[in-house]
Amino acid sequence: RDKVYTLDTLFELVDRLAGWKINQLQLYTEHTFAYRAHRVVWEKASPMTGQEILALDAYCRERFIELVPNQNSFGHLERWLPHPAYADLAETHGEIITPWGGYKMQGPFSLAPEHPGSLPFITSLYDELLPHFTSRMFNVGLDETIDLGQGASRELVAKRGVGRVYLDFLLKIYGDVKRRGYTMQFWGDIITKHPELVPELPRDAIALAWGYER
Repeated sequence: RDKVYTLDTLFELVDRLAGWKINQLQLYTEHTFAYRAHRVVWEKASPMTGQEILALDAYCRERFIELVPNQNSFGHLERWLPHPAYADLAETHGEIITPWGGYKMQGPFSLAPEHPGSLPFITSLYDELLPHFTSRMFNVGLDETIDLGQGASRELVAKRGVGRVYLDFLLKIYGDVKRRGYTMQFWGDIITKHPELVPELPRDAIALAWGYER
């Protein structure tokens, strides 16, 4: 979401990873792919272009590394949602209470999962992004949906619970990814807070874990 590597730097990184026998690489992205219809989001971000992704994908394949597409699809859309074209899709535009010791931040941050435009918006990004990769894995993000239930979905969350509302949107994303013939990866930080819902996850979806602590 911040510094975007040049292609030369990425080639150097791939060579180093190949030397270590690392066989998968993902470039985490929020707004840093040059989607044709969304210039307002990336024009100041030095984004990766489709041609650059194609070149990087070929470079990785030659070194036995799988380049996996990665596009955050629920939270971490704070560089999209303030723009007027996407503002209606936001969970909230107000102040957000975070889970990090009462720290507050200004929204928007996440999509409103029940907005009728949210899923078509995300899947339209997939339409453009995915053809640049040969991998059949796809990381859709879905992490840190910290404002879910604090805005547009407040009443729904009050009725159904935040975990259920989260899982319902995850399953919609999964359905689209599965239809395309991909294996879905997603960050598991939210679903692990709702262990009662874990059995409802599709068996072929891959939850990824990371840790900030020692």
